[in-house]
Amino acid sequence: MALGTDTPWNTTSYWSEPAERAFATARRKARWQTVLDRLRGRRSTLVPFHEVADRFGLLRESHERSQAVPLAQIVGSVGKWDFFTRSFNPRSDTLLPRWKRAFAAAHGLRGYEPIEVYEAEGNFYVVDGHFRLSVARALGYDTIQARVRRWL
Repeated sequence: MALGTDTPWNTTSYWSEPAERAFATARRKARWQTVLDRLRGRRSTLVPFHEVADRFGLLRESHERSQAVPLAQIVGSVGKWDFFTRSFNPRSDTLLPRWKRAFAAAHGLRGYEPIEVYEAEGNFYVVDGHFRLSVARALGYDTIQARVRRWL
């Protein structure tokens, strides 16, 4: 086995049980958040980026930079806005296989690849890395490394 790629702790099966427990907890949180948001008349899903772009008349993106992004400032998504709650808890049990892979990556020697986000009006919107972000939130991270493109 080559260290860092085929080691047992880098496989999804090694992390399957802890990942399933963490996923179940995140799903419970998602169900409760959805119920509470409905009672409060709030949106329970992520903010779709196209709504923000339309509202603020965002036309173009600037150069890309790499930085640590506070998870609390990631509020929406470019494509998968209805897959997760506002807190990035998974909204469907069908997301478990991909969530487990992201969970295994979080515990592997190589860790996460940076996610990709747009920045607009002081908030961030996920382009790529929804599952990595969901797992990071479940694990209690405060920030995540990201490639950021600001929209003007």
